[in-house]
Amino acid sequence: MQDFEHIVLSETGLKLRRDVILSAYSNFRIGGPARFFIEVTSLDQLVKAVEVACQHRFPFYLIGGGYNLLFDDAGYHGLIIRNRASAIKYLPDRGLLEVHSGSDLQQVIKHSMSSGWTGLEFLAGVPGTVGGAIYGNAGAFGQAIGEKVVEVLAFNREKQFISLKQPDLGFNYRYSNLKKNHQAILKAFLAVEKGATKEIARLVKGYLDQRSSKHPPRAVACAGSYFKNPVMPDGQRLAAGFLLEKSGARGMRVGQAAVYPGHCNFIINLGRATARDVQELARCLQEKVKENYGLWLEEEVIFVPANASML
Repeated sequence: MQDFEHIVLSETGLKLRRDVILSAYSNFRIGGPARFFIEVTSLDQLVKAVEVACQHRFPFYLIGGGYNLLFDDAGYHGLIIRNRASAIKYLPDRGLLEVHSGSDLQQVIKHSMSSGWTGLEFLAGVPGTVGGAIYGNAGAFGQAIGEKVVEVLAFNREKQFISLKQPDLGFNYRYSNLKKNHQAILKAFLAVEKGATKEIARLVKGYLDQRSSKHPPRAVACAGSYFKNPVMPDGQRLAAGFLLEKSGARGMRVGQAAVYPGHCNFIINLGRATARDVQELARCLQEKVKENYGLWLEEEVIFVPANASML
């Protein structure tokens, strides 16, 4: 097979980079080199990159802000596509925000606040892109972005543009069907309402204040809540942080990976942590909770092995 780098350039005009260190694209600051890497800044570029990888059966992985990803120490053996396609538009006839998937979620919140659109305030402080948030149904304070998604325009592995309504996306706690189907989100249409700018700003500040009291500062190398909050048979959802603290997680570390002192459901990189350090610490934490409560915590952070693929 001809060198994939030259295939992409000749067929799409997109230039790939080689051996890009992925720690620079993860909030964990962990990860080895990607064989190929491209940052796309428009939906047209995103479609071209996904299409050529599918056409030639070349392994690829699509990322957004990289805030809840743990890259392999070995890097990635295929093509990493970083989505930076960003645009926000209000559709007054439908009462919806049309947002490109690479848009920074906090920019969407700021834009909504300044324009007087309410309904997304609970996402204030949640890092990452809109596409990444929908992919994992990100949320906070008992709400999730899936509740606000009316429709998604996606591009699938058969190189087709498809419209997915909310029921098609199978939203659940930190889950959407996109996790198994691997469609690339192009645009999302989010339900908002007109509101008072001052009230929206008050709500946003309240949510940010609550987050800052529990979450590590943005400067700390961390991928957000490491484990999902488990659900009991009666439907009650328990706080993973509480279970971890009561199980003796506070102060635990493996190598340069440590439990955050302020909240036990965060694993932080003290400076030179490896993916192996993080995974070993996570396993120890899971075993402690299993021993104390009979529950096995499921990771919310996504580990991307070197040989992963969205094909």
